[in-house]
Amino acid sequence: MMAVAVRPLVEVEPLPTIDTTQLFRHKGEVRSPIDNFIANTNAINVILARATADADPSPELCSIVVLGYLSAVETYFRTLLSRLAHIDELTMEALGQKLLLFSVAMKRPRESLAEALYEDSFASVKELKARLGEIGMQKLPTEIESALDTYESICHVRHCCVHRFGYLGNKNAHDLGMPKHHHLIGGLFSASTEDLSNIADALQVFVKTCNNHIFKFVTDRTAKAQNDPKHTFEWGWRWSWRYKSDKKRFKPYYDLFARVVGHPASMPLKEAYHHFKDSNASMVANMTARYNTSLQRPKGSTQPTKVKTDLTS
Repeated sequence: MMAVAVRPLVEVEPLPTIDTTQLFRHKGEVRSPIDNFIANTNAINVILARATADADPSPELCSIVVLGYLSAVETYFRTLLSRLAHIDELTMEALGQKLLLFSVAMKRPRESLAEALYEDSFASVKELKARLGEIGMQKLPTEIESALDTYESICHVRHCCVHRFGYLGNKNAHDLGMPKHHHLIGGLFSASTEDLSNIADALQVFVKTCNNHIFKFVTDRTAKAQNDPKHTFEWGWRWSWRYKSDKKRFKPYYDLFARVVGHPASMPLKEAYHHFKDSNASMVANMTARYNTSLQRPKGSTQPTKVKTDLTS
């Protein structure tokens, strides 16, 4: 008996061939993570402005825009923390116990291995705190803490856009606040241009705030660790508290966190160094006093060699 051809309910075309090796390209210019974040956000804003020149954004466009904004945030944190591990010994020490798949370690070039540590998500406050905790920021500054509720709300909207095509689910309604959102369950995310602009602005404020505080945390931490005789970390260098001597060590931190492209740009390198030095004045004084004391010890003392410091430079 011959098989009877059954016409499919939905017509299906031949499956196209997709060559993923042709879908990516390298970008030649290497910018700081904060510069990249602002450029990525602005690129999305341009697309939004063009698409809404004559009409309000469609729900589908709203979802795509929010996905883009949060992707820019996650890329910022991944890039920042992976690069930080290359320049900051204390960050690398803190990440020493972080689990890494053997297959990843074998296939990644040494210079990009740290980046492999940050395939984790940053799309929730819990995940963000965990990642910052891994580098030693267990207690977040008040300015960051006060912005976390807003960031978390945007993350819940993103979750709806990713997993439910923009429709509000029960769990996200609960997390956003069931008393205010219960009647919106099943509703479609449909923001105005002003709403999307507010989301973009809130994320820019949040990321800039994090950028400033992480910079201060990691640079101040070097001074605190070097000033603590009980710290077990073996330093191969010390702050001299003279700009000309410290410039080579301070510049990688500045380059990683500074905004160079756009307006307003970050303060110049030398000014940023002196802010760092002034904010650690008490430790500078302590380290200088210990050095001066070491000069008065008799010859043959077994005390460790001190690096010369100078508060007048």
